Amino acid sequence: MRAISGVVVQPGLAIGRARRIAPQKWVISQLKIKRGEVASELDALQAALTTVEAELEQQLNEFTGADEDREILSSHLLILRDPELLPAIREQVSTHLSSAAASVQREFEKVLDHFSGLNDPYFAQRAADFRDVRDRLLGELTGVRTTSLEDWESDQIAVLEEVSPSLVSSFGRHEVQAYCSEHGSYTSHASILTRSTKITAVTGLAGLCDSVKDGETIILDGLEGKVILAPDPETLHFYEQMVERQRLQNARSQSEAWLPTTTLDGRRIKLRLNLDLLPELGAKLELPADGIGLYRTEFLYLGKDELPSEELQFATYRRVAEQIVPHSVIIRTFDLGGDKLSHLIPSSHEENPYLGIRGIRFSLAHEDVFRVQLRAVLRASAFGRIKLMFPMVSDLRDFLRASQIVQECKEELTREGLGFDAKIQLGVMIEIPSAALCADELAQNCDFLSIGTNDLVQYTLAADRNNDALTPWYQTHHPAVLKLLRLTLAAGQKHRKPVSICGEMASHTQYLPLLIGLGFTELSVGASAWLNCKSIIRRCDARLTELVQSADLDSLGEIENLIYDLLKPYSTL
Repeated sequence: MRAISGVVVQPGLAIGRARRIAPQKWVISQLKIKRGEVASELDALQAALTTVEAELEQQLNEFTGADEDREILSSHLLILRDPELLPAIREQVSTHLSSAAASVQREFEKVLDHFSGLNDPYFAQRAADFRDVRDRLLGELTGVRTTSLEDWESDQIAVLEEVSPSLVSSFGRHEVQAYCSEHGSYTSHASILTRSTKITAVTGLAGLCDSVKDGETIILDGLEGKVILAPDPETLHFYEQMVERQRLQNARSQSEAWLPTTTLDGRRIKLRLNLDLLPELGAKLELPADGIGLYRTEFLYLGKDELPSEELQFATYRRVAEQIVPHSVIIRTFDLGGDKLSHLIPSSHEENPYLGIRGIRFSLAHEDVFRVQLRAVLRASAFGRIKLMFPMVSDLRDFLRASQIVQECKEELTREGLGFDAKIQLGVMIEIPSAALCADELAQNCDFLSIGTNDLVQYTLAADRNNDALTPWYQTHHPAVLKLLRLTLAAGQKHRKPVSICGEMASHTQYLPLLIGLGFTELSVGASAWLNCKSIIRRCDARLTELVQSADLDSLGEIENLIYDLLKPYSTL
């Protein structure tokens, strides 16, 4: 038995037989042609282009996902019609006497080699799109069609090096329930389509293809982000029970979905949703949540060949605000470093980007980019209940500087006659220890506070959350972390300012009773955890609060006894 960890693309659990899907290896039998064959090769090229274009248009017509997801398939049509690429391919045929297939392969490889040399996430994504279109064309020209799924069986799990958007579309048509891949990312076009089609998936599984055997039993754990190969009987039985529990829990949670999010002792808990990508909004609206507690806007910037314009951002934020009415959406300003936008904004190399120019620091260092986003958010606030939040705030100085720029943008819009919510609320993310220690001063000046536990834990304990070797030191329930949580909550209560938790801690069932017992009444979680969180909240009672309030939260041993023993009846689903 062996487990490989990766990145969750779409949450879920699956047990089945591995079906390896090998990457297509193209062997072009005819590289050169004679002068008299040029016309027929150009005709073959045009026929392939026409066929692939028709297939893409058919997939677009049959596609039932969000409009933004549809644009991914539309981008493949644009590649087919590329005004520079197609003439270059035809030139290879007519002038250099290369076969149509060899010409397609050669010209696409030039583009792919250029992208790979740029070492940039955006161009890596673009490369995947070009590779997908190339494979479609070569399949037509060589007669070697891509993987057939006509004989797909319901208990199979796809195993592959990297999934493409066209393959995800094929998965959807053939009712493939789950896949795992060695390479990929959460924000790739293939991953976006995966979530749109609700296929359980985990990617980034290093060494997967060399480890799995075709037909062997595997477990795809899309909750923890791992795949278990050749599980032993005990592990297999455990996961079979987990799958059944999840089925029953999902049915039970669905029945509770529209009931009040209230504890047994009458406390109303606001349970909101985190939003990463706009195409995911439709699925989230199916849940009766109390709004969007965190909208991560950095995904508007990633994977683009230019910075998003004010009009594009305005339209995006307006759509979210209008669809979430009567609830509010908390829009967090850009929360990445310049290293993620190096292809758009020149930035110096940083030895440690996590401690560098990121979040509000980046925004204040690039006011022109910041102002475009602020104007878009402000304009959208005229169409719904929008709140604005600044990430990576160190202290009051950061908040005041950002607030001043917001005020200047308001004055600009007023002069231009553009509407906005003049009383839009401004808040801060508490994710740096200094911000938590300055929470009293921040709470006096801002409208709300939201705790980002992911960064707060790693900055407090000096433990990189992405480094597996530091797992023993990355303890979300560490006494130092809990002190900062309680300090922030007390500051909010003192100044009558809402305090919420939007980090992963709120989504973990083992920590949720602890947070309720500490006194938190506002939480924002991922959609996959929302129903379970609501079920746990509805079983919390006064006894739970007594247990938490009477515990010695300065002792790690006491805290762990509290979480894993005394509070376990509340967190067990």
